[in-house]
Parts: sequence; structure tokens; C-alpha cells
Amino acid sequence: MCPGVIWVRFQGCIGRGIRAGTDGPKGNNVKEGGVVMAYHVKLKEKRYLLSDKDYLVNVDSWDSEIRDWLAGKAEVELDEEHLDAIEFIRSTYRKRGTHPNPRVIAANLAKKYGSDRGTLRHFYSLFPKGVQQAFAISGVPMQGFCF
Repeated sequence: MCPGVIWVRFQGCIGRGIRAGTDGPKGNNVKEGGVVMAYHVKLKEKRYLLSDKDYLVNVDSWDSEIRDWLAGKAEVELDEEHLDAIEFIRSTYRKRGTHPNPRVIAANLAKKYGSDRGTLRHFYSLFPKGVQQAFAISGVPMQGFCF
């Protein structure tokens, strides 16, 4: 377990708020009967609620502190290209309420960094675990995304 992490259980849909919550057993990542495990992370006096898959429950609570913490946990060292991809993902999600397709993210990177950086191969070099990892670090929920 990480210091500053408090596990909680809550019912409901991640991203739509918490309807009911109770303290859960620390370190026990159990799903049963619609109950999803989640945990709080405290960084510089601010608490963030994350799902068991490391997605931010409240998109609006995202900031550079939780971004850097999530990237570190995922062993992704952020550079300017990562930050541009993350900002594009967040701005697209805010404007449209949907996630951008990985090809669209790659095409956006090509505009700034050249065509060799606008490929899915390059996208996966930035985020080795794919779009799920990019969305988690970006602080947007994964639900409802299919491609």
C-alpha cells in the first residue's frame, strides 16, 4: 500500500458521483454486488478519489499533482509530448463529452511534432499500456469508450 492512501467502498457508477460510501478494508480490492473498491490519495493537502483501476472519480478534481502521481505509478516519465497529448485528451473530453480516438490524438501530435510523431506506434511509445493508461493519467473516465 502507498502512504496517504485510504481505501473506501462505494456503490454507484464511477464518474456519476458517489451515492453511498463506507470505509473498506485497507488493501482489499474486492468487487461484489455492485460495490466497487476505490481509494483516496492525499497530495499536498488535497484528497483525490480514484477507482480501483486508477481512474479519477471526479474529473474536475484533476490537476498537475494527481497527473504526476498517476504517471509515476504507471512508470511513465512525462515530457512535452505527453503533456500535449494529455491536454488534447482533456480538452476534447471537456468540449464533446467523449474521448478522442487514439488516431486523432496521434494526428494532433503530428501537427506540432511532425508526421513521424503522428502514428499509433508513437502514441504507444508514449503510453505503453495504451489508451486506458493515457485516459487514466489525463483524469478522464474510461467508461463508455470503445474502438
